[in-house]
Amino acid sequence: MNTEIGNEDALSIAAFLGASSAPVTLFSLSWCSYCHAVKQLLKQLKIPFDEVELDTGRYREPALNASLRTELRKMTGSNTLPQVFVGRISVGGYTETSAAARSGKLQKLLAENPKT
Repeated sequence: MNTEIGNEDALSIAAFLGASSAPVTLFSLSWCSYCHAVKQLLKQLKIPFDEVELDTGRYREPALNASLRTELRKMTGSNTLPQVFVGRISVGGYTETSAAARSGKLQKLLAENPKT
């Protein structure tokens, strides 16, 4: 459930989203409390997700990290992490994902964007 995307050649957010085997892709930081909270929420809801921690491994390399964060900002309109995607659709951070789960929007997005 909580696994890093296996495609080591994926060096863009769009590539990560295309390579994800789970219905949800989470971009996070290892030390971030909201990132931990959204992971816990997804686990409680039994929603499989792939995770990319942008402050670990090769993603710490400054140029790559800056490129990925810039791409995320352009796609989501947000400078903050976590960022949750269902398929290629941005749900938002913890607050938006939690609200989407409460309202049924998250379940609807999952039904409309299943991973096979």
